[in-house]
Amino acid sequence: MDDQPLVRYALRTLLESRADVQSIIEAGSEQEALRSCAKDLPDVVITELFLAGGAVGARICQYVKAKSEEVKVMVYTSASAPSAVAVAMNAGADSFVHKSIGCAELIEAIERTKSGQRTWILRAASLPFQARPDSTAALTPREEEILELLLHRWSNAEIAQELRLAKQTVKNYVSRVLQKLGFASRRDLLRSLGSR
Repeated sequence: MDDQPLVRYALRTLLESRADVQSIIEAGSEQEALRSCAKDLPDVVITELFLAGGAVGARICQYVKAKSEEVKVMVYTSASAPSAVAVAMNAGADSFVHKSIGCAELIEAIERTKSGQRTWILRAASLPFQARPDSTAALTPREEEILELLLHRWSNAEIAQELRLAKQTVKNYVSRVLQKLGFASRRDLLRSLGSR
């Protein structure tokens, strides 16, 4: 689902030419997407995260996941802020892919998502990471704050000072955030961002 006809056309053309796809249903609005999913649930939903109506992709993701956990949802978006990642995670998205990636990487991300491998590519220079299958827990508001500061490369001491928390508390939050995102370490998380 995307409100840009050119994006939908390009995605359809790419999928028809390079992916093993039975059928493709396009939607240019939240209402069209929800109507299509109400009729027949697809194997994979690919949606922009934010449109004029707000976090439309998140609402579509929540709707689809409420109907069937078997349907995979890939957020394919131009958003890249830490808050966008948190919105997608909290909505239950299986994958988060930035629109700056190339065609081959996009097809690979779609195939991985379809096969149940969670894939998160935050921008073109990113290294995709595989979240563990059990890392589906939503981030709390405090964990979203921690993630944002982590993605800005703040140290635990800096985070503790900014949020007025004990260093051990921050360390515990950081561990939980990394676990939920499927990263083994802070270095792995930052490596996924590529060079900035």
